[in-house]
Parts: sequence; structure tokens; C-alpha cells
Amino acid sequence: MKRTAGLIMAVFVAMVIAGMGQAAATDDISVGELPIGGSGDFVVTSAPADGVYYTIDGSIPTVNSTRYTAPIVLNRTLNIKYMVIKNGTVKYGIINHALTGNITNRTYPKLIFNQTPIIELENGTYYQIGNGNITLYNGTIALTGNTILKYFKNSTNTTMMGIIKNTPAKLVNKVRISNVKVKKWYKKWYKRGGKWRYTWKYKWTYRQVKQTYQELQATA
Repeated sequence: MKRTAGLIMAVFVAMVIAGMGQAAATDDISVGELPIGGSGDFVVTSAPADGVYYTIDGSIPTVNSTRYTAPIVLNRTLNIKYMVIKNGTVKYGIINHALTGNITNRTYPKLIFNQTPIIELENGTYYQIGNGNITLYNGTIALTGNTILKYFKNSTNTTMMGIIKNTPAKLVNKVRISNVKVKKWYKKWYKRGGKWRYTWKYKWTYRQVKQTYQELQATA
């Protein structure tokens, strides 16, 4: 009976050890790489589909973000972060659009993505690239590189309807260091009845925490 109990215990211990070894091996294995624009768990990779993905909530675009399928009407102030994927190459950028002035019968531009952001204005609208000449719109305008486009209701700059800025960007990893308030426990000794005793006390202290995050940073 003792031999049987000892044999069962030995088998049980061997199974536990094997399970621990398997778990450790699983923890040490990572398959794939970080997803584009992500900073979380490792995933099995596959080639992302070509296209444009964008966000309007300030977050970094990924392949899980909204995919561009139709022109975007810029009818309000917007901050659009976009990611263009072409043959495995990934490019990022930021488009800021701001409405200006209290203008009646305002027209709104349309944002079109064809690898490069393109702006379509209403016929009869005037525009200006940077500090260049104010020109009557006669065809779509490509926003290549760092571009600032102003659009007007007429040929004078007193009726500017809005500003569109395109900024090419790159995805960078950054570290944020912050102080977190924590409780630090310690033993508080006191003498009672001729014997030393202790109780647990705590005091507030601060601990530095490093957090890694990703950010779109303008390129030169």
C-alpha cells in the first residue's frame, strides 16, 4: 500500500514538474512582431492590405482604424492622423483643418487619399499655398510634404474660409516618467507590559514609473 501511494505521489510530482516546464517554455516563446502602429502583445504577422487608414480622435492609426473608402468632407475643425500602406511600406501624416471667420454660404473642401492627400474645392473657390499667390481653383491640389493651404470665398484674403495643413510624420517610441503616490508599510515598534511589540503602519511616498508609448512626430 505504501509503495502504491509513493508511486502515485511520484507520478503526480513528475506531472507538475512537466507542466511547469511547459508553461515556462510557452512564456519564453514569442511568435511574430508588433502590429503596425501598435505597442501591445505580439501577434502572428501577415502582410497588411494596401490602403489608407485614419483616425479623428487623436489616436495613432493602425490597420484596425477606419479605412479610407470615400472623400472626407471637411465641414468642421478636424485633426486627422493617417497611415498609408503601399507594398509593405508604411507612411504616416497629420492633417489639421480649421474653419475661419463667420462666413455665410460657406463651401467645404473634400479630402481625397491617393497615396498622397489631395484637396478638392468647390468651383469658384480661391486658394493659396503657403505665402504664394491667391489663385482660382481649377483642379485638385496635392498636399506633398509640409503644406499649408488656405482657401477663400473670393480673391481677397479678408474672406478666408479655412486652413488645411499637411504634416508628414513618423512613428516614434517614447518613454514617460511619472511619480505615482503609493503606500509604504513598515513596522512600528512599541513597548508594552515589559515586552517589545509592533504594529503595521504606513506612510505615503512616491515611486517613479516608466511608461513606454508611441507618438507621431513630424518629419523635417
